[in-house]
Amino acid sequence: MSGNSVFELNTDSGWRAGLKNLLGAEFKLWWKTRRWWTQLLIWIGIVDLFLIMIIFAESSEGTAESLAELPELIMIMYSIMGGMFVTVGVIILMQSAIVGEKITGTAAWVLSKPASRSAFVISKLIANAFGVAITAILVPGLIAFTVINYGIQDAPEFLNFLGGMGIFLFSSLFWLVFTLVLGAFYNSRGPVIGIPLGLMLGQQFVVGLIMKYIPWMYDYLPYQLVMPLNGSGAPYTVAIAVIQGTPVLSWTPVFSTLVLIVALTALGIWRFSREEF
Repeated sequence: MSGNSVFELNTDSGWRAGLKNLLGAEFKLWWKTRRWWTQLLIWIGIVDLFLIMIIFAESSEGTAESLAELPELIMIMYSIMGGMFVTVGVIILMQSAIVGEKITGTAAWVLSKPASRSAFVISKLIANAFGVAITAILVPGLIAFTVINYGIQDAPEFLNFLGGMGIFLFSSLFWLVFTLVLGAFYNSRGPVIGIPLGLMLGQQFVVGLIMKYIPWMYDYLPYQLVMPLNGSGAPYTVAIAVIQGTPVLSWTPVFSTLVLIVALTALGIWRFSREEF
């Protein structure tokens, strides 16, 4: 009896069955391995060192005209590096989240325990979203704000910058969920990583087709959160507008992305619940 006293009774049932234990296992993969600090170093290197190099180069060699345009350039590059590049990293990171465990048989073993399939998917979503938020967006973003604040004039307000980082997180969460859901549909890594990377890296082609054949859909694309697509003189993204404290042309991409995240999560749980092991 004394040995049993060290165990914690888990009475969760239904879709929450096993969620606490699965979350604990997923968080350990992030925070009790080298994953967290390797991801942190990668994104500090990609986002922050790149901004430092731009500011240093323009400050030391730039003309008066280029220095006047530096704040806008920095915002555009931060949106690309902190938004688009992080998204690509998220897709690569998530390609094996479900597929890898299906291939190795880990998913079948885990689900042979008192754990629901909904909890299996949700635990991966929560733990990875939290890990990406800290290592790829929050910490590199705070360093970027410090660099920008000391490197250029007319630096953005902190709360505006924090709001922009929230938009980055929102964008990354969409692609994280999308890649995770593909893992529920496929049993190999090829389509799981290929489809979202194709849609991401081929954004201009995708947007061109949409504008030609279904132009009404343009305002609902999650691309506009962090990527300049409007084709006007000055690149525009929701994130840049929020960071700079200027009016957002449309909040529709934010609301549509939220709907897509919820719908894709439900779709992923539905599909994984019908997976045969």
